[in-house]
Amino acid sequence: MDTGLSQTKLRENVFVWTLGGDRIETSYGANCTAVIGRQAVLLVDPLIAPAHARLVENALSAVTPLPVRFVVLTHHHTDHALGAAWFGSRGATVVAHRACQEAMAAEHPALIRSRRRIPGLAELFADAKPCLPSLDFEEGVLTLDLGGCVARVVHPGPGHTAGDSVVHLEEESVTICGDLVSAGYHVNYEDAAIESLETGLAVLRDLQTRSYVPGHGAVGGRHLLDDQLEYHRAAAGARGSDSSRPRHPLHARFPGYLLEEVIGS
Repeated sequence: MDTGLSQTKLRENVFVWTLGGDRIETSYGANCTAVIGRQAVLLVDPLIAPAHARLVENALSAVTPLPVRFVVLTHHHTDHALGAAWFGSRGATVVAHRACQEAMAAEHPALIRSRRRIPGLAELFADAKPCLPSLDFEEGVLTLDLGGCVARVVHPGPGHTAGDSVVHLEEESVTICGDLVSAGYHVNYEDAAIESLETGLAVLRDLQTRSYVPGHGAVGGRHLLDDQLEYHRAAAGARGSDSSRPRHPLHARFPGYLLEEVIGS
């Protein structure tokens, strides 16, 4: 089944899908991850619009007949979160940190309206709806049982956004990082707690999993955390540089990185 999505089979029960690229029409290249248990499926970050969520649903149907019981959002940015409404309308429980829920309520209605006014985006967002998570948490760990597979949803503290969550699969030795980690993509710092970003990476490192799924880019090992730390430190050194110049320090230091439009953040 051709959905337009690129698929990575990370484990027998863990799949990652992306449309790639770095345009809004492809969810800025965000990753969506499916975790399949014996009884149900958990999805993480089902992309930017219901149309993309349906692509995920079609790809998922090719690997399991089980229903999506949970959708976990790693943060409120629309390229990760707006597709959740599609699965929420079909009975899934949408899970997010309380601060993520609050940001979604505050920002998403206006963003949807503004995108519908853009001719090239109106069709993509025609049936997009704000989605408020039906299960939120603030501190500690939320455990979700899929039947023979347990997912731990962890708030590592403010980082990429105030309401970050990561999903830890201990048995599979996988951590789904959201935008605490981007591989080969520039980082959007507009909602970041800059002083806490290294702390968030330390939380990920302490989980000691073999595989880390970044918010954007290819799955990898612990080297992704080292690479992200190097990027954060380079970005801190380049703060205040003219982002419109063709040889901005981050262009030169990280050639080939996608999502250049966020460098100004």
